[in-house]
Amino acid sequence: MQVTERDISNALKEKHEHLNDIFATQVEIKSAGGRIMDAVAIKKSWSPRTVIGYEIKTSRQDFLKDEKYPVYMENCNIFYFVAPNNIIKKDEIPAEAGLMVYNPETHKLRAVKKAPYRNIPINADVLLHIMFWKFDKYMGYRTRAEILADYNASKDLKSLGQEVARKIGDLELEARKYKTWYEMYKKDYERLLEEYKELREKQGLAIKGLSETDIWLLKSNIRNLSRIAEKIEE
Repeated sequence: MQVTERDISNALKEKHEHLNDIFATQVEIKSAGGRIMDAVAIKKSWSPRTVIGYEIKTSRQDFLKDEKYPVYMENCNIFYFVAPNNIIKKDEIPAEAGLMVYNPETHKLRAVKKAPYRNIPINADVLLHIMFWKFDKYMGYRTRAEILADYNASKDLKSLGQEVARKIGDLELEARKYKTWYEMYKKDYERLLEEYKELREKQGLAIKGLSETDIWLLKSNIRNLSRIAEKIEE
């Protein structure tokens, strides 16, 4: 299986995003004549501050003729060569560098020689390039008009959310009011019904001023309020 630089670059990206590191590819070092490091990762830590540089090799010939890596090593705290298996021998790696091997079947990386940490100043060119690269990736090379349109859309969405929240609050208030009415009418109904039953049983008389029709209407109102209360509780 032919391994490409993109395959290895994607594996490095996945590795560092999983660790919540900052990661960028094709990082230009202006102070080194515009030379480009294949990939750079920055650990989100102050102790120690760590910039990791990567030089990707997909063929042995490419590794043997490489003369740029000393410049890259001057611009990072940790430096790795990354290649498919059997491209670079472990004992060919300088003492100040490390070696990672890429497995095309699993798309994973394995360090066969750990790179040592070198306490050197962080190159501002490297940091600036990563900042520009990340900004461009985030903004997607959008125009000013597109950025403004996104901003306005965000404002509209916020306004809509506030309106929805207000209406939900009003509905909750109405629901509590209907529930209170329901409970009040239910108590009145139950009290009057008990009084009505007692009078009819004991005296065979109707409640003064309360006809059968009044009782029926009261029951109907209670049923309606009961249905409203059930919907409110849902």
